[in-house]
Amino acid sequence: MVIRKDVLTSKERVMNFIQGKPIDRIPCMPIVTANSSHLIGKTIGDFQRDPQVMAESYIAAYERYRYDLTYLFSNTSYVAEAMGQELVYYEDEPACTHNPVIGSREDLSKIKVADKRDGKFPVFFEALEILRERIGDEVVLAVCFSGPLSTAATLRGTEDFVKDMYNDPEFCNELMEMTTETCENFMKACIEHGALPIILEPVSSGSLLSPRLYKKFSLPFTRRLVDLAHHMSSLIALHICGKTHKIIDLMAESKADILSIDICDLSLAREKVAGRSVILGNITPANELLFGTREEVVDVCKKVMDEMKGYEGGFILSSGCEIPKKVPFENIDAMMDAARSYGAYDYKKEI
Repeated sequence: MVIRKDVLTSKERVMNFIQGKPIDRIPCMPIVTANSSHLIGKTIGDFQRDPQVMAESYIAAYERYRYDLTYLFSNTSYVAEAMGQELVYYEDEPACTHNPVIGSREDLSKIKVADKRDGKFPVFFEALEILRERIGDEVVLAVCFSGPLSTAATLRGTEDFVKDMYNDPEFCNELMEMTTETCENFMKACIEHGALPIILEPVSSGSLLSPRLYKKFSLPFTRRLVDLAHHMSSLIALHICGKTHKIIDLMAESKADILSIDICDLSLAREKVAGRSVILGNITPANELLFGTREEVVDVCKKVMDEMKGYEGGFILSSGCEIPKKVPFENIDAMMDAARSYGAYDYKKEI
């Protein structure tokens, strides 16, 4: 395997890719998030609370891997926290909720539509400012946040919220109006800080919702965020964890510019999306990246790149989901090396 040296910067590569211009290699984006804190000797707890730690962690990760998108994300509950949900913080694990704040419809008064000043939102904006100054000319910055449905499920409790979809859909919609407005407020501020927004919808997974429920409860609110991003002249990505083979065509109906997929056959995704969106994915974090050898990681990356070769919407090599903290850093190196070897194109940079 011959690992070619990058010709373009990460930002040049992504911008050329978006504009349909020639690039030196396939864009590659391992979803490295809070575990980057270990590169600078800090904990995930530090990372979630301290914008300086968050920024320095991402700078260290970018300088090591030279990947093509810096993906700001701390935990799946920080949007709910800004709305009034109490989180439990750990030293070296992502924060989470133990007791959902909404036990019934009457508890809606316990939460609010959050704005950019609430909760841990300012941590992201301060980190973005540091990152823009230090590496903003070299790499695209993105912020990932839990979308309207998953935030509603955090506030209500996932099991109860799914039951509400059948028993009290009006209540679901009322709660999701609040979560959507909060997501809109946060997303607008992220775009104003120069970041590409990524909607995260783990509870919209086909592992939890039928296509009918996804279309009724998740898709319309996702579409609102996509429309807002486009109104602000921003691209936007949608990531849904878990199985998505039954909803991949509906995900494309959101009109998100990039679809980040986890567990889905790429040939099916390619057929169903049919060029409407860039596809990003989908090396399994809990399989090859966690347990595989360097050679196995390279082999599976090569297989995925071969499978998506020629896809008209464009393909970005990525992990299928957030990379766990126990994944060896060397396996992330292997993923980037695969992109620089088997994903390299003939390219000469104009002077």
